[in-house]
Amino acid sequence: MPIQDLLYLHASTFSPTSQVIAMTLMEGGEQQPVPGNADEWPYQTVLEAVKDGWRIVCFPEMSLVATRDEDMHGLGHLFILERFE
Repeated sequence: MPIQDLLYLHASTFSPTSQVIAMTLMEGGEQQPVPGNADEWPYQTVLEAVKDGWRIVCFPEMSLVATRDEDMHGLGHLFILERFE
């Protein structure tokens, strides 16, 4: 049976082309280490992950988007992606 991998990408805006500012990778049912240096991350944008075979299953929750920087809720705009290996 295929195992679902999950990739959580926090982006700087709600656009898939915006810069990734944080990530969590779950492969084979285990959280995988992510390099501390953002330049070494496997994806710099959500679109790069999609081009590599990841499917977006959850777009950012627009109700949490703040109209002012002082009202920020959470860490960026969360995209959840999946793939099956």
